[in-house]
Amino acid sequence: MLVALYRSGPLGQRLAKGYAVAGDGGDRRRGRPSAAAAITADLLARPPRLPAPPTGTPLTLRGGPRNPSVLWVDTGRVVLHDPAARTAVAAALAEAVAIVAERVRRAGGALVPGGWTAGGADPDPGLCADLHSLDVVSDVQRELLCNLLRDYSPALIALTGRQLHGPGGAAGRGSARLSRATDQVATRYIASFSAQHLDRVRAGLRRSERLARLESMDVNPLGDAGLGAEGEVTLRLFDAQVSVSSAMAHALLAQAVAMRVRDLEWEGRRIRALPQSLLERNRSRAVAHGLAAEFDVDQRPPGGRPGAGARNAGARGGRNAAARPAAPKPLTAVRVVSGLLRELLPYFRQLDATPDELAQLFLGLELAGGPGAAAFVRNENDLLARWHEQDRALLSAEGFARRLASPQWLTTDHITAANTARAAGSTAAARVWLVGQLEPPRPERDRQERPDRQGPSGRGGRPDRSAQRPHRGNGSGGDRTSGRARGTTASDRARTASGPVLSDEQFLDRVEGATGGADDIVEALRAYCRSTAAPDLTPSLRRRGRERAKALRRLLRPRPAERISCDAPLASWDDPAAGRAVRAAADKGWALLHWDLPDAERPRVRAGLRALGRPPGDCRYVLLTDTAYTGKADERRGTLEVLLVAPAREGDPKRAEEAAS
Repeated sequence: MLVALYRSGPLGQRLAKGYAVAGDGGDRRRGRPSAAAAITADLLARPPRLPAPPTGTPLTLRGGPRNPSVLWVDTGRVVLHDPAARTAVAAALAEAVAIVAERVRRAGGALVPGGWTAGGADPDPGLCADLHSLDVVSDVQRELLCNLLRDYSPALIALTGRQLHGPGGAAGRGSARLSRATDQVATRYIASFSAQHLDRVRAGLRRSERLARLESMDVNPLGDAGLGAEGEVTLRLFDAQVSVSSAMAHALLAQAVAMRVRDLEWEGRRIRALPQSLLERNRSRAVAHGLAAEFDVDQRPPGGRPGAGARNAGARGGRNAAARPAAPKPLTAVRVVSGLLRELLPYFRQLDATPDELAQLFLGLELAGGPGAAAFVRNENDLLARWHEQDRALLSAEGFARRLASPQWLTTDHITAANTARAAGSTAAARVWLVGQLEPPRPERDRQERPDRQGPSGRGGRPDRSAQRPHRGNGSGGDRTSGRARGTTASDRARTASGPVLSDEQFLDRVEGATGGADDIVEALRAYCRSTAAPDLTPSLRRRGRERAKALRRLLRPRPAERISCDAPLASWDDPAAGRAVRAAADKGWALLHWDLPDAERPRVRAGLRALGRPPGDCRYVLLTDTAYTGKADERRGTLEVLLVAPAREGDPKRAEEAAS
């Protein structure tokens, strides 16, 4: 029975798509401007007529005060609430870029992506960002959005950074723009943006961190005045992408973060202050190494001071000091970015995002987790390196100018196209996985038994409805906080008689504190499965460190009788091993499928499971382990473990407890 429903949709945003103009270098010593700067100035003084997105207001051409050869095509404020609106905006933006590219060509120059170089150590036309601005409707939202983007900034830089490229080569790692930036710094934690506190916040940052202007941070909390975005939050993290397709995918990513912020505000939560030194360290690694970086992990316990437990253990000396837990290993940027994207999956569903829109964000990273990872393209840095391998002329100024004049080329997903050309089967399997991730969580049916013809007293008549009425929590008309997990959005928060919902983190906390044995763990597994369409515990287990993850996996494995080993990917749920597991799950509530096979077979196992879909009997499967190790004779092998979880049977007393909770 639906008791409460809350839905958070997208607000307005704007995208200023950056490009550079290549031309004659001029003579700076004599004050003669370059031909590129002259062409750009003429474009800005006499802009061409640009198309209009669905808002009806034509796109705008803007320049930058610091680099006379850089320009932006600004969409103005748009609402990217569904695929049709995003397609229309992308088409208008691509047409505008093509018009500008043709105008530059007729003037004797070439429109190129930022970071293009004819072969020198510095970019000839210049470097620029794609500027994304997001609406906020309160000071609390501004605070939450800036601080959440601050936490995400190393991962976002690693994903969207762009290096120098041209006929002479394409450096495939990091961000050339941010490595040279003298007017942009890492975002600081802002405790409040309310009007009565903002002056004190500015003064404190100026005094303690020598930060004179909030606008110079990676995340400009007050909006870029040059774009007419005052009052919005402008992201300066994303390097200018080659294609409109990539920029629109990043716009979708930015809006998903903003939607998560609105849920956090609704729940009354705040963002924990990550140590600035840790943020700066991870940001520097992302700028230098991109997706090849490794990020340090915050070691502070929730609500505690960093290192407090270690200091106390050391003070007690001897045995306690020796038992001090080791510092967690750094996480790869690929793992961190993948975890971020998975966290935002509920909001991508809320935006009705399609696999075609998100493929270039997800598929390369998903494929990079398996063997032959170096063969796959994950972002535009990898794409430019691939193009340079194929044909250096693809990175010439003339080659870019010709392709940027084609709206169809600008809206094509070149990242997924490159992966499909390299490994069509693996890319198709990863796309099947993405389709499953974007499917909305299947609502549990109301399983309350229909009354017999006889009433509870044995006589004919209407059933006693009071026994079927769910418990109403605080007497406030329903528990509005149920299901506020990282795996569900506010739009999924419908409390039903099927039982409670647990996010992955809540579930693991429940397992660590479980005292009732296997029955409690099975009930917690069922609650976790209700929270997501594709249960996967591997990212959350990795975040808990090696020793805690090992202990949790031991608790989450059923008895040996319910553990079934497989020696090959499943072809069907009717396979003998799969059939035994399904029967064991139906009998005991859960079972485990285990694979130990050559590492190259792991992607086939995952793809096979995704293709098979749900097991019979309304069971769910949960990915518990997916890892590689070195076996005998230095052979690379892989281990996968999948839990099968059966629904509670009718008449099960635990089921009645679920429905009443």
